[in-house]
Amino acid sequence: MQGRTLNFVTKSMVKTKRIPKQARAKARIAAILSATDALLRSSLPSNITTTAIAHTAKIPVGSVYQYFRDKNDILEQLYAEASKQVEELVLAEQSAVDPALGFDHINRTLLQCFWQTARSHPTFGALTRWANREHSFVEVTPGTDSSLARLIMRTFEITGINLPAARKEAVLRISVTVVSAVVDIAFEEDDADKAQTLIDELALLLSGYLA
Repeated sequence: MQGRTLNFVTKSMVKTKRIPKQARAKARIAAILSATDALLRSSLPSNITTTAIAHTAKIPVGSVYQYFRDKNDILEQLYAEASKQVEELVLAEQSAVDPALGFDHINRTLLQCFWQTARSHPTFGALTRWANREHSFVEVTPGTDSSLARLIMRTFEITGINLPAARKEAVLRISVTVVSAVVDIAFEEDDADKAQTLIDELALLLSGYLA
């Protein structure tokens, strides 16, 4: 399994068992995902069962296994969808920034945008914590071809940071790994102020590293 991005999931993490071709099949999958999403708003991922999902979706439990391997398969897809929603908002913020503000300001702005968006999302935090427990550090660490890497590279470009070819991949890899790891740790922190401090320190760390 390849890693996810700023807590954005790669396609390799989403492997539905059966590709729907008919309207009824698509409706069933939508019902399963919607039911699981609803359950996530009041229950921990570990406490959700396929039986509960089927009951909430008002379908036979066997129908769940027609389209998904297991509960984790469903959670992976929901995580991908939640990640995409967060990613789109960060991309919109990035496209609106003024390059003249410089890297430090833009870096802080984008990290805060992500953090506030992710924390306010109804299921993203729970799914991130679930993924951290289900997968190894290597599996959840995004690569240099991830959407997080593209966001970071775009930030470099719009703020005029030009990296030598010999350093570019290494700097990008380190930046992506550090951002992903600190954000994951922040999501494990129950104290909102302490979590925010981690994000603030992350911004300072990146600014110092890339100064």
